[in-house]
Amino acid sequence: MSQDLQHSDHEFVGQAKGVLDRALGEVDHATALRLQQGRLAALDARARRSSWRIWASGLAVASFAALALLLWTQPAAPPQHAAVPLDDFELVTSVENVELAEDLEFFHWLADDDQTG
Repeated sequence: MSQDLQHSDHEFVGQAKGVLDRALGEVDHATALRLQQGRLAALDARARRSSWRIWASGLAVASFAALALLLWTQPAAPPQHAAVPLDDFELVTSVENVELAEDLEFFHWLADDDQTG
């Protein structure tokens, strides 16, 4: 079916070209000159419009690439500390652990010393 459609399209284009070529022979010189000038003006306008689109699309692609590069190379955010569950909070604030809270500086020093050593 695709070939039939293409064949009929080629026939149509051929017939249209023949009709337009015959009509062009019947047009006077002044009209043909105006048609040629209009054709050239349309082609010139199309060329200017497409060059603007090329620059705009290039700018959009460059902006997207810069944003992707920025997001890709940016270091990951440090993990957020989760809230202390209530069970742990009760353990820390219990009467038995008050002595641990008094020596909290010692435990911080011990943890820092353990990481560096």
